[in-house]
Amino acid sequence: MKILFSPIGMTDPIRYFRDGALLNICRKYRPDKVYLYMSKEVLAFHEKDDRYRYCLERLGELLGKKIETEVIERPDLEDVQIFDGFLAEFRHELIGIHSKYPDAEILLNVSSGTPAMKSSLQVLSLTMDFRILPIQVSTPQKSSNPRIDEEKDLTPEEHWELNESNDIEDDRCVESGTKNLLEEFEKQNIVKLINSYDYAAAYAIAKDSGMFTDKFKELLSAAAARLKLESRARTVFQKHGITGIFTNPKYQDFADIEEYLLLIKIKIKKEEYADFLRSITPAIFELFVMYLKNRCGFDIADYTVNDRFGVMKWDPAKLAGTSELTILNKRYQGGFKSDSVVYSDALSELIVNIAPDLKAKQIVDDLRNKVEKSLRNKAAHTIISITEQKIKADTGLTAEEIFRLLADMLALSGYRLNEDSYDKMNEVLIAEIG
Repeated sequence: MKILFSPIGMTDPIRYFRDGALLNICRKYRPDKVYLYMSKEVLAFHEKDDRYRYCLERLGELLGKKIETEVIERPDLEDVQIFDGFLAEFRHELIGIHSKYPDAEILLNVSSGTPAMKSSLQVLSLTMDFRILPIQVSTPQKSSNPRIDEEKDLTPEEHWELNESNDIEDDRCVESGTKNLLEEFEKQNIVKLINSYDYAAAYAIAKDSGMFTDKFKELLSAAAARLKLESRARTVFQKHGITGIFTNPKYQDFADIEEYLLLIKIKIKKEEYADFLRSITPAIFELFVMYLKNRCGFDIADYTVNDRFGVMKWDPAKLAGTSELTILNKRYQGGFKSDSVVYSDALSELIVNIAPDLKAKQIVDDLRNKVEKSLRNKAAHTIISITEQKIKADTGLTAEEIFRLLADMLALSGYRLNEDSYDKMNEVLIAEIG
């Protein structure tokens, strides 16, 4: 069974002595039933001479087929340019038709009615979860229909008799290219997800789609893996000859901390402030370790040992007699426990005392006292709402300013953060979509 849902426009049922869109679709597709959607203006013509049903009845006689009609009257509908209203109403009508005739093929006339009516039906043809076929009908002149004042005085019977479409091959129907439109929507959706750094969601859409190349899917999957700090991301991009995104792997220590800092920056962009605060403690620890090694000549590996669980602890034998132990003993009441777990608090004390850079000492003080002690520990151990405003109120710094402290600490260690790395990757991914 075929059912046509059709708004009625000013060129229906016959215009310029040829089929309007309504009749031309029915002539070709021979629907069993037609729903005629009429606004106040159209309804006035319908009540005057029943022209729409009359012409459909005559067409049915010509085709040797009975065409059932049902009129949807909207006598109060005057504002016919509001898209949102039609989207909701047409969805309701189409769901009702499908519920009543679940096995029917539903055709949509997307050439009659106002632009808002047409575009609403086009959108619905893409989003409904049952079979719908939108059909466009070109005008006889392949352009806008001219105004023929003399036609307005013809009766429906005269119009029908003068209709040239009854005597010639007159097929102006084109099944609307919704597939191409749907593909464009899907592509734009993936672009938005990529620019929002939601690679997993973009990959979930793309992986089963035939629109995208295997290369793109592999790169998108690698981008999602990068957010999890998986090393295969770098390997996949290098495999495809894509450079300039990742740090040279020979600088492995820097590459690891860079990836982690970039992940922190994305958390700020996505306003995931609680996760941002919880993520900075590992970054602070690694940055302090790197700074002590690169700028102070203090390689923590020479003074520590990993226990059987892989936890880094100070080694009393290696620390014994060092100036660093003297500094730490002064810091802690009762002396420093030289076999304790290595925390950033001890590292910060070393930096404050032996760093050659005043800026580094200030950054350490800000990160430890303003950020970690003031707010980070609350975010890690209590259920509280973390907003940009709360971060500023509790620390005196914005999230971006805190990130700048981390980036500056990295710079003082001798490395420049490639802060545009993810955006460069996004450009590569989007270009690959085609």
